Amino acid sequence: MKTLRELAALLPGAELRNADQADSIQIQSIRPLAYDGKDFLSFVTGKGYVQAGGASKAAALLVTAEFASQLSKPLIVVPVVEAALAQALRVFFPERKPDGQISPHAVVHSSAKVGKNTSLGHFVTVGANSVIGNDCIIEDGVKIGEDVVIGDNARIGMNCTFSYGTRIGKNFTVFGNSTFGGDGFGFYFANGIHNKIPQVGNVLIGDNVEIGANCTVDRGALQDTIVKDGCKFDNMVHIAHNCNVGKNVIIAGQSGLAGSTTLGDNVIVGGATAIADHLIVPDGTIVAGGTLIRNSPKEKGVYAGTEGLSFGDFQKMRANIKHLVGFNKWASRIKALEKKAGITAEE
Repeated sequence: MKTLRELAALLPGAELRNADQADSIQIQSIRPLAYDGKDFLSFVTGKGYVQAGGASKAAALLVTAEFASQLSKPLIVVPVVEAALAQALRVFFPERKPDGQISPHAVVHSSAKVGKNTSLGHFVTVGANSVIGNDCIIEDGVKIGEDVVIGDNARIGMNCTFSYGTRIGKNFTVFGNSTFGGDGFGFYFANGIHNKIPQVGNVLIGDNVEIGANCTVDRGALQDTIVKDGCKFDNMVHIAHNCNVGKNVIIAGQSGLAGSTTLGDNVIVGGATAIADHLIVPDGTIVAGGTLIRNSPKEKGVYAGTEGLSFGDFQKMRANIKHLVGFNKWASRIKALEKKAGITAEE
């Protein structure tokens, strides 16, 4: 529990308004505007939420100066609501800290190195010549193969797997059951069967990357599969062999990137999107959820639909389909009139 004044003091650039009783207002939790409780902090992130903010039972609100004058409740006025909210959540829900404990059920090869203050859970295995950095938390069941490097301050969820040669940067977060460095999907067909092509590249992941649960990043065939700094992947994302994912790329859940495709920096990929192989997606491109990209976009833009059209062309296509439905109705009426008039028209 924090008083409103104590909480505001922990948020950079915060200013109290309508808060003469800031030392007596108790904040016990952070909740949505519609929460039916008391002693909670909520937040207003845009014009559309101002009315709901005024009606909320919240003891106080996080808000920017733009909307503060429209609200009479006690306020913490901040430069960016989302940033302040993230900081406030860390106050009430502190992140787990590594304690340097290594489970007696963990198996660490004699040639492997585990950094200072790093925690290893039950049934973790660390292979020969692997290096784990300082201040990491490696949860139960994680399997780290040979010659793997994991940077400082990693948070690795249960049952993740890191195959040989994988390289992970610092401040890495991944949730449970994700796999890194498994073989890429490479075969050739001969003599009536599919024959495997050895996958001898590695996986290289940069700094400050966060990856959800049940994701896969395959090792390259000959070159490395690369995920650069600052990328954030949702659950169930697949990155195939030889892909090169640029900096600060966002990929939402259930999306897949086929082999040897490059995403530029700051690309955003919506959920349930499929991007074909050997393509190049320009920096800053946005791919809407459910889109199929079959060809490399020629320029930065917003792309949507099963044909991977630019957003403008996608809207035109939707309009044309609507018009076509209307045309078919008119065609049916014309045929009915012709039949009534006894007119026989050639098809």
